[in-house]
Amino acid sequence: MKIIIEESLTINFFIIFCILRFTALLTRQKGRFIILSSLFGASVACAYPIFNIDGIVKYLLLFFSLCLITITSFEYMGFKKYLLIFMIILLSTFCLGGACLALETAVGSYPLFIAAIIGIVLLGVVGLVTKALRRNNNNKKFTFKLTLKDGGNVVEEEGYLDSGNVLYDSITGKPIVLVNFDVFHKFYNDISYLDARLKKINSSSIKNAHYIKINSIGQGTSMLVFTIDELLIDGKFFKNVSLGLSFSGFEKSFGKNILLHCDFA
Repeated sequence: MKIIIEESLTINFFIIFCILRFTALLTRQKGRFIILSSLFGASVACAYPIFNIDGIVKYLLLFFSLCLITITSFEYMGFKKYLLIFMIILLSTFCLGGACLALETAVGSYPLFIAAIIGIVLLGVVGLVTKALRRNNNNKKFTFKLTLKDGGNVVEEEGYLDSGNVLYDSITGKPIVLVNFDVFHKFYNDISYLDARLKKINSSSIKNAHYIKINSIGQGTSMLVFTIDELLIDGKFFKNVSLGLSFSGFEKSFGKNILLHCDFA
């Protein structure tokens, strides 16, 4: 019995610890006394079989212990925030318990360490999905529909508002909107990628073309800067906008061909 209790205490401690760490990550809060809370939760879980606690008493005790764990592990910042954290812990506990019960129904009894593996896998998957959804929401928040006009050329793209883009044209003082070659080529389709990359461009054929020295997101030693007549961002018009041709590959990181300057926020 001693070995079983010690094993059960260790496994439950580890599972509750994972749930609390996952909750802290999900709610972007810094947990506190997580080890103490995990030990308390594990002790309560071990008390069920020892004292033959079952039925409604078991669920009331679970509810009370989770309330105490929540208030102990996370700083109280209002009832709504507390309720959100409590529900995450409660649902995580029931999801993990349901997964263990489903496995027991399918294969019968199994070692307790399997429950720990189930907890790690289940919470890991939920964590990855949550992180992906959060990243997607952040991308949508800073993504805008753009219309770029220059003469008879009209280009419609989505752009990403990048707080890290703080480049200014050293000649005009204007903020620079970064574009990759795909966007540049839609305005000047007679210029090849190789010529643009090697800077073998007849600048006189590009409106207000000039090179500026850069040491930031554009990379390299210099960047081609040119002007378009108009930039439309969600109904807002900007005249004579400076664009910078970048070969940094930012589209791979942001998923957009245009990086707006922070001044357009």
